[in-house]
Amino acid sequence: MKRNSGQKGFTLVELAIVMVIIGLMIGAVLKGQAMIDDAKQKRLMNDIQGISAAYFTYYDRYNAIPGDDASTHGWAGVVAGNGGGTIAGNNATNGQEGHEFWQSLRYAGLLSGDPAATGVAHLQGHPFGSTYQVGNRNFAGIGTKNYIQVTALTGSIGERVDLKFDDGIYNTGTVQASAVYTSNTVNLYYGL
Repeated sequence: MKRNSGQKGFTLVELAIVMVIIGLMIGAVLKGQAMIDDAKQKRLMNDIQGISAAYFTYYDRYNAIPGDDASTHGWAGVVAGNGGGTIAGNNATNGQEGHEFWQSLRYAGLLSGDPAATGVAHLQGHPFGSTYQVGNRNFAGIGTKNYIQVTALTGSIGERVDLKFDDGIYNTGTVQASAVYTSNTVNLYYGL
């Protein structure tokens, strides 16, 4: 047989090497994305613990729940709550206890941010692109508690946070979710 030396193309060995290199690059990208998600999850859990610590420090210092505090402590722009023991109202509406929660903690020096900011702009963002909010709800088997809410979180991340802080079951304990963790998006409630 006569061999055509002018034939162009890749050998099987060359194609195999290229496929291995592409596979390694895809693996590195996926591993990098997993590392980024893990870092965001750790930051989210640190944020929750920080907000919780600020809540309890405020309570120890002023003997009242931030936002629900019947005193303004002389802070300009802060509206007194009703002192009822729960945080009620919208987080983005000035004068509502949910809104005043954030301002009170900032004026007290317990959270960073501009205490004079109002509306949606003053809500603290979380690493997965939405916001933290506060309020109260009935935690099944426990009763009504104030909570930190992590809005618009993927179900799988919500489950990991629940496993870290509680029992990993979406509707029991002090960490609960708005839906099962197989859902694309859940709101997570961390009881205070």
